[in-house]
Amino acid sequence: MHKNDGLIPEDDAEFEEQAAKAEREARLASEEEEKRSEEENKKQEEERRQYESELQSKKIELIKLKQGVVDEADSSIQEQKPQTVKLSLGEWMENVWYRSKWLIIFVAVMAVAVGYIIYDTATRQNPDITVLAVSSDSGLYARTVELESFFERYCPDLNGDGEVDVLVYYIFTDYSDATMASSYQAQLMTQLQLGDNMIIISDGTTDFEVHDFTGELEGEFVTDKGIRLSCPLTKEALKWEAMPDELYIGLREPAKLLSTSYEQMQENYYTALPIYTAIYEDIAKSLAENEE
Repeated sequence: MHKNDGLIPEDDAEFEEQAAKAEREARLASEEEEKRSEEENKKQEEERRQYESELQSKKIELIKLKQGVVDEADSSIQEQKPQTVKLSLGEWMENVWYRSKWLIIFVAVMAVAVGYIIYDTATRQNPDITVLAVSSDSGLYARTVELESFFERYCPDLNGDGEVDVLVYYIFTDYSDATMASSYQAQLMTQLQLGDNMIIISDGTTDFEVHDFTGELEGEFVTDKGIRLSCPLTKEALKWEAMPDELYIGLREPAKLLSTSYEQMQENYYTALPIYTAIYEDIAKSLAENEE
């Protein structure tokens, strides 16, 4: 018979001893954690009571201050005045630009447009009509003189000075050059705010409102962008055999503008209408003769 018979095996005894030790350590850790938590709660409670006490004291002092029981100089409650930060001129300008950049740009563009309108009104010649030419084709610009002579065939002496004078105002619309694009757009916006340039020659790429004659005038050359300019008559008059098909003569719709009332622009519309229809009739005749 072995001497260990009837006793707990050594492995089991060692395991139970380790388990008991771990249980004691866990219990001690739990007790310490509970103690720390209790101390933390007591600390927070003390801080809360102290804060409430200070807050109550300030409320009482504020009431006394409002009632005149204590002087403001003796009070611990002082009005917090906002601090004024002094900016340099450069910092101030940078701050204004950052906050109002788009407004400043808009106001600047409008100021340029209005200034140009005033300058143009005061200094320009007094033609019978002004034709606005808007295109990216330099060939049209090169024939400005021929264009003016062409329109003078159809224009009467509207200003009564004994002469017929037509002014063609050309605006280049090639926006590939970003530096010049804003200048072109400003010129176009300015001219569209003038009510005397009722007749417009364009290549159809610029969005402005012209009267749609497709239901009033006959012919495939009549489009919603205006009358197609290209025909034997105009090619000969402008000395331009390679004239592109995408050139149109349009008549602007009356509208209220910065410099012109709706009534005045409507009057200008009816003044330009006979000139426009006379050109239409000659272009239609030229195209018909060319088909024969």
